[in-house]
Amino acid sequence: MSDLSSNLNVHKKVSITVAVFITLAGIFTLSALGLYFDGFLKKSFLETTETRMRHAFQRVELNILGVEKSLLEGIVFIEKHEPTMASIDLINNYEDKNNYNTFLIDEEKKTIAEELLKRVRLSFNDDIALYNQRGELIAYVARGENGYALNIISHADGRTRLLRRHENEFEYHEHPLGGADRDLVALQHAALYAQKRIEQGSVVTYQYTERGLRLTSHLSLFYAQDGEAIAHIEMSRTIDPQYVAALSADLDMTLEVRKLNAGAEETPPSLFDAAALAGLKVVETELNYAGRMRIDSVDGPIIVDGRLERDVLVRTLAENRKHLVTWLIGLALLTLISVHYFIKWRLERPLGKLMAQIQKIEARDYSSSPPLNTDDELEVVSRSINQLAETVRERETSLQGSKRELEYLSNHDVLTHLPNRRYWDSQLESALESAASESQKLAMFFIDLDQFKQVNDTQGHNVGDALLAQVAARLKGHAPENHVLARIGGDEFNIIVNPVDGAEELEAIAEGYLNLFSTPFPVHGQEIGISASIGIAIYPMDGKDKVSLLKCADLAMYSAKEKGRNNYSFFSSDLSAQMKKRAEMSRAMKQAITDGNQFRLCYQPKICTLTGSIVSIEALIRWESPELGMVSPADFIPLAEEQGLIVPIGEWVLEKACRDFSRLVGMGINLQHVSVNVSNVQLSNYELMPKLLRILKDTGVAPKQLELEITESYIATNIQEAIQTLKQFRQMGIGLAVDDFGTGYSAMSYLQTLPVTRLKVDKAFVDGLPNDRNSVAIARAIISLAKSFGLQLTAEGVEHQGQLDFLVSEGCEEIQGYYYSKPLDFDDLVQYCRVEEVDNVVMLHSPEGA
Repeated sequence: MSDLSSNLNVHKKVSITVAVFITLAGIFTLSALGLYFDGFLKKSFLETTETRMRHAFQRVELNILGVEKSLLEGIVFIEKHEPTMASIDLINNYEDKNNYNTFLIDEEKKTIAEELLKRVRLSFNDDIALYNQRGELIAYVARGENGYALNIISHADGRTRLLRRHENEFEYHEHPLGGADRDLVALQHAALYAQKRIEQGSVVTYQYTERGLRLTSHLSLFYAQDGEAIAHIEMSRTIDPQYVAALSADLDMTLEVRKLNAGAEETPPSLFDAAALAGLKVVETELNYAGRMRIDSVDGPIIVDGRLERDVLVRTLAENRKHLVTWLIGLALLTLISVHYFIKWRLERPLGKLMAQIQKIEARDYSSSPPLNTDDELEVVSRSINQLAETVRERETSLQGSKRELEYLSNHDVLTHLPNRRYWDSQLESALESAASESQKLAMFFIDLDQFKQVNDTQGHNVGDALLAQVAARLKGHAPENHVLARIGGDEFNIIVNPVDGAEELEAIAEGYLNLFSTPFPVHGQEIGISASIGIAIYPMDGKDKVSLLKCADLAMYSAKEKGRNNYSFFSSDLSAQMKKRAEMSRAMKQAITDGNQFRLCYQPKICTLTGSIVSIEALIRWESPELGMVSPADFIPLAEEQGLIVPIGEWVLEKACRDFSRLVGMGINLQHVSVNVSNVQLSNYELMPKLLRILKDTGVAPKQLELEITESYIATNIQEAIQTLKQFRQMGIGLAVDDFGTGYSAMSYLQTLPVTRLKVDKAFVDGLPNDRNSVAIARAIISLAKSFGLQLTAEGVEHQGQLDFLVSEGCEEIQGYYYSKPLDFDDLVQYCRVEEVDNVVMLHSPEGA
């Protein structure tokens, strides 16, 4: 009995000893596991934070590089943009602050400002500035709270002024010169870069301003002969606190951009150093994790701080420790079986599942795992690991989406969603390589909308943008899969056709694209009719590289425009010479406007058929260039209209004609009126009316003594706008004549509503009189039409007696042509009128006259 009792006691002691040993072992094991998980969670959170921090700084780097790329691409246009280069050349050569040509120079600067507006708006940047060869500010565009403002520097009246207008306004107003400083634009160009860098191409600099991190792209243009600077262009965008705050919210962490506290803190590694970014070290403090990178700027290092709070880790560790203590106290009271059960069923299996979850994350598998249902800290850790996997997955998905979006934006035009120039260039290079290796031909189509600038000028850029989107959609819907279509800028579209069999195939393709423009485009509740001109260049005949092909296609496009627009043209060797001649004429015309002494006016008498006396005159411009000789109006007028030079030329013609007419009146030569041709471009210019009022006031010519000759094409372009404009002239008392009536757009149906006073029978119909049946029929119809509507009538181009007799017999009351007189200089016109007065006096006093 005592042995049994002793054995039982020994067994109990052993059991208790084993139980205590296993319990202590379990307690120590669980304590070690608790410490392991503490360290594991800290390490896991730190590694995850380092990954997130690296992703965040990579996102910052990508955004900054994207802005830098946008800035670089936004200014390179100027090197190939001939109108802007011509304007810069004009300003460099002819801007004289002491003898400032306000009209010419300021108008050129306004033209530059409008081009700068298009570039900065298309690239979504903040401001753009252009400096002349002396580093003086010419014009700039800056974004404000209400949009962009256009600014030019004028030196009118011997003082420097800043003229400004909002993009939705039409008039410039004087603004304090300090406005440029507030816009962060310097009046004098400052080189913030090494000279060797700018000579190699465009440069981007960084500055820290009160508004934030300012990125500026710089490009200097140099003369090829001596390396002297022609101009400097800069475009900027500011990464302000709002932008940083938005990026912080997107990345779910705190970002801050600031200046380095010199001497107070170490200089961190560069944000743009891939090795430094890959080895980014995150500092752990009581409150947060912190990382830091550097951006080098012209005025010292700029710091990018990133911070993530540690509160999640602190709470998780606190809960883990609390549960661990609870389990340790419970285990001290449990038996060996309970300890064994706890170890076997409550630790080993859950830990295996947790490790499986962790291993999935390490293997980049972020799918959710079934959480533990242990009702303890392990379940919290399990759910936290799932949440961590979901967070990492979302961040990676977001980064991948951002990368795809950046890739799309870098390759596509924002307005039309067509591929952009960058993408098209890469496709062209690939197509050229393929064509070269397979000995095939390919074609480049250069499509330019006809008179698109007129749509922008008359109806606003919002209508122009909507029209471009409609055109792009129609082109995209028509282009087959083997056509690479892209918008390369403004109203220009390029197409790669690969492969190509022959010219007949290309002609059919070109006609197909032109037919797309036969139907008007619905834009903002109206239908806008517009045509296009297409230039075609073929590889390898016209060029073997993309630069040559693009130049040839561009030249061919201009050839199509010269054919009357709404046409296509293939490149030929003659085009290069033609375009050179065109460029020379354009430059000479600008010089003629500047000189002011190359143009002159001739006047052709208009004779009354009833009296045989001169009743009025028509002013006709002549241009004798020192370089080109006598240039026909048929050659230089269309070019002047296309380049907008017709506006200053037309103003000079109006003022000169009125002053000469006033001189005739002062000499006692009393005529009914002087006729002046006005271009469609002038009529669409809102400044024509105030300028005309000033000219009439300055010259003393009455409105009824002036007759404006318009074309049918102006009437047909926009009948409602034409009616409103022409009514203003008639309300002033100015006469309105439809020139070359019957040759254009069949405006007969609008004669009831148009406030015109005269029709002019075109020379093309007079030439066939009186023997050609078609000419006779048309002339009679026009004469009858004029009488029916009570309009005056003039026949032009009358050269022989037969034509005169027919027109007189049909009741045409006014004749103009070589039969009576060719166009005369002013002195010859005076002599002509004097002789006619003498003849009339002789007739009155002759026996027959009596």
